[in-house]
Amino acid sequence: MFSHLQIDRLRKLVGLFNEPVIFHCHHYNLFLQQTIEDPDWIDGVSILQTSAQEIFYSLLKNAFVTLGIETAAERLATAARMFSFLGFGQLNFEVTEGGGEVELANSHYATGWLGKYGEQVNRTKPIDHMAVGYVAAALDATFAELGTYVAEETRCVAVTRQGSCRIQVTRAPVRRQLTPSPQMGKLIEQPAPLPLPQTSVNYDVVNEALWSLPLEGDDKGQIRAFNVLLTRMPANYYNRIQYRFLDELQKLDPQLLGIGQDLIRESGHVCVFYTFGNIMESLEWETVVGPMLNTDTDWVHGAYAVASSLGWGRWQALEVISNTSCRVAIDGNYETSYFLASYPSADQPSCYFAQGAVPAIMNVVYNGHIQQKPVLDEALYHRLFQRNGLFGGAEVKAREKGDPWCEFYAQRS
Repeated sequence: MFSHLQIDRLRKLVGLFNEPVIFHCHHYNLFLQQTIEDPDWIDGVSILQTSAQEIFYSLLKNAFVTLGIETAAERLATAARMFSFLGFGQLNFEVTEGGGEVELANSHYATGWLGKYGEQVNRTKPIDHMAVGYVAAALDATFAELGTYVAEETRCVAVTRQGSCRIQVTRAPVRRQLTPSPQMGKLIEQPAPLPLPQTSVNYDVVNEALWSLPLEGDDKGQIRAFNVLLTRMPANYYNRIQYRFLDELQKLDPQLLGIGQDLIRESGHVCVFYTFGNIMESLEWETVVGPMLNTDTDWVHGAYAVASSLGWGRWQALEVISNTSCRVAIDGNYETSYFLASYPSADQPSCYFAQGAVPAIMNVVYNGHIQQKPVLDEALYHRLFQRNGLFGGAEVKAREKGDPWCEFYAQRS
């Protein structure tokens, strides 16, 4: 599968069978899923499972066509390899066209949850909503059309703490009308003429170095790197679940919308603290970025160079004032490319993840002192993001509102 990744060096995007794929870690994945799953006034589980079925159907169908795979056995085997390559664990399909059972071993979500919360909380409900949607999508793409199958997790390791997970899949009584992925979305035609950043960090060199890393699922179907569990997730899964979550809150009570947006921004804090924090404490960072770091502001530029390597689009710090503020342009942000392909218009800037991530990078560098390699645990996270002098941010330009790129500003509150 690694050979089928397509790197768009101009837009800083990564595609896999015409689906944008991006890296995120288990801390982010769990936080975002919990944000959508927990409220009992919406059906968050359905949002997670249905969105996964839609997005992964598009990915798998494109893969089968591109690779010329026609038999059911080959398609299911390819779906299992894809699942492991992306870092989600291992699937063993025991199914026919009528349905059946699927074993899920080394689940990303269950493993991540047990490692993060297992000593503190006893979970009572299954956690593998993305995998449930993936299994239904795999049978849709193998035997029929999108929406033909439904699936349910009947045993979850996050609950049992032993054995493997099991997912039951059956044909739906009536085929559901689901919405396939917009794939790469509405891309920028060409990169914007942004000024070169004033830094010794060479963004392109960092990009090439990180793009060359063979980050794919191991023999357990897991991507263990930078002291976290990574996934190479289709970006549109994240996009679809976060925007559907906000749509449901808006329909239920418009006053809840702001709370939902703040929670998506908080997911940006979680991602930067754990994923970027661990990257910035890693040997790879010391080897690739370390020799370029001459000032504290170079650490901020280094973080944005890394962001541009993860498939998120072209992130570039336009100005960084030490310990004070920064301006950041994101040209081709994955959130916006999806939004423009899925919604007719926007009343306000809608890159909520990026709105949280931009000030979080300043917080990690200037409040968390990542240069000193602190222990990145829950206690530090809460101290860092609940202290005085926190960096706040705003999106001041947005492609979804007609601007040529998205631009963000962060400063001390």
